[in-house]
Parts: sequence; structure tokens; C-alpha cells
Amino acid sequence: MRLVAALLLPARVMLVLTCVLLGLVTQLAFFTWLSPKGVRSIVSVWSRITLACMGVKLQIQHSQASSQRTMLVVSNHISWLDILALQAVMPVVFVAKSDIKSWPVIGWMVSLAGTCFIDRTRRTALRTVHSTLTTHLQAGQSVCIFPEGTTSDGRQVLPFHAGLLQAAIEARVPVQPVCLNYSNQAAAYIDDMTLIGSLGAILLTPDLSVTINALPTLSFEATTRQTLSQYAHKAIESAVKH
Repeated sequence: MRLVAALLLPARVMLVLTCVLLGLVTQLAFFTWLSPKGVRSIVSVWSRITLACMGVKLQIQHSQASSQRTMLVVSNHISWLDILALQAVMPVVFVAKSDIKSWPVIGWMVSLAGTCFIDRTRRTALRTVHSTLTTHLQAGQSVCIFPEGTTSDGRQVLPFHAGLLQAAIEARVPVQPVCLNYSNQAAAYIDDMTLIGSLGAILLTPDLSVTINALPTLSFEATTRQTLSQYAHKAIESAVKH
């Protein structure tokens, strides 16, 4: 199967490049005058197409998420593909590391879709992002965070940073735990891997799939951010496929 993937590599590379070009043209032609909701709709479609062109199958398992409810989505973090996968099925604003903003096309598109970037080297960054998240949630816009703060190989869930979950309590919205499972560890973006190296590993992996498992929501009422973080971590950890 890997030989087949290698033979298909040139075609997949051309498809991905086409998606990149399509994304750039779409940004220049439409994003400046579309509403935020319209931008997110286009980014969602683009994400689905891009995943398909890379040979990544998107699967939804036991989805309990509702696009009609405002929620703070909490997910484990394995790869830069996580953003594409979640954006393809959930109309959310993301919180992501500031270095993603400089990535070609992906960084630009998620920026225009309203992504909040956090620079973890600045002490005031968490306070600023927390205020922005609360504002988004109070305005009825769901937000997605990766409370591990970094990526893992997907076989375990790293400890959560509870700080950003305070936004759910202040905005009085439920927390939606989501577990991401990839069929192959080639998707993991870890250690000193580069974006190009990661993309190459993904394109050479046959039958790669990502499963999005939306777990039961957690209430913000009568709880603390630490408790919410613990419950979300436990729920996601129990859904990880080893």
C-alpha cells in the first residue's frame, strides 16, 4: 500500500498545490468583503477539499456537537491537520500558537477566519486571549482550544492548562470535549519535524484517516476551571485509541 501511495505522490502534490492556489485566489477575491460567518463557511469547504486531496479521510463518531449552540470546544492536539479537520465540521474560532500565523496559506486562512493567536513567551498573552475568547463566546461564536499547549504523538493526552477554560464559566457556555484519533502516527507533528517533512509523511501514508469524536458536553455551572479541565481531560483520554 505504501508503494501505491508513493506512486500517487506526484498527483497528490499537484492536488495540494491546486488547493493552495485556490485558497489564495479565494482569499484575495472574497475574504475582504465577506462576513465572518461567510469566511468560516468557505474555510470549512476548503478544509474538506484539502484533506481529501491529501488522501486524509474524515470520519465523525458519536457526534453530540450542535452547530446551533455556543460552546467552548476542547480538543487533544496531534497535528496541524487538527485545525483542518475540526474546521471542516465545526464553525469555530481557534486559539493556536503564534507561529502558525506565519505558515503559508493555512496561517492566512485561519487568521482571516478569526483565529486567536497566543504567544506563550509573553506573560500577558494568556490574559489577552482569555478576554478575546470570552468576548467571542458571549457574542454567540463557538471557540476551540488545545489546552495541552503543544502536540503529542496521539497515544496519550498531555496535561491540560486550565486557564483558558475560565472563559466558558464567564461566558456561561458548555464545554464540548472532542477527541481526535488518527489511523497512523505519521500524522503527528512533533519534536523537530518541519511542515514540509510532515506533509511528505502524510502524503506517503496510505489510508490515513482522522476520526472526530464529540463527547458529552460539560456544564459550566457550579464548577471551577480546574474541575472542568480535569473532566475534559479524563473524557478525551478515555476516548483515545492506542
